[in-house]
Amino acid sequence: MKRIGFSHLLLFFACSLFVATTVVHAEGGKEEWTLAGFTKYRDALFIEKKSISYPSADLARVWSLVAPSEKSKYRNEVKSELRELKKSIKGYRYTEVLNEIDCKGSRIRFLQIAHLTETGYIIHSAFSSDQEWKTIYPGSLWQNIQKTVCRN
Repeated sequence: MKRIGFSHLLLFFACSLFVATTVVHAEGGKEEWTLAGFTKYRDALFIEKKSISYPSADLARVWSLVAPSEKSKYRNEVKSELRELKKSIKGYRYTEVLNEIDCKGSRIRFLQIAHLTETGYIIHSAFSSDQEWKTIYPGSLWQNIQKTVCRN
């Protein structure tokens, strides 16, 4: 079993950036983001409660937002990846991810991703090329999200 951590999230982002571009953005309306916690690099993680949906009895979907700190390792990785894709890094501020959670199995996978500017302009978006389930460990940020979105 592998832990979900920054490196796994980063790997997901790296893989997903090479997939065809598609327009995504937490329902494209007036989002109300709720703080879920901070990564070990002090990047803020939020969820959009109005985006919670239930494709089946045991599955929940929710948009999350990663707002990297100014000197974040994650921010630098995203900027590097955007440069490789020949995308403008001007104004990059945050990343939104559509998460799917297996509530009974305590697992998560990442379905879509979008890198945006502070004004909400989508710099790059894609479906995930790796939709592998990853274990949600007790005490993790992902468990905070699971407790919020899962009905039981």
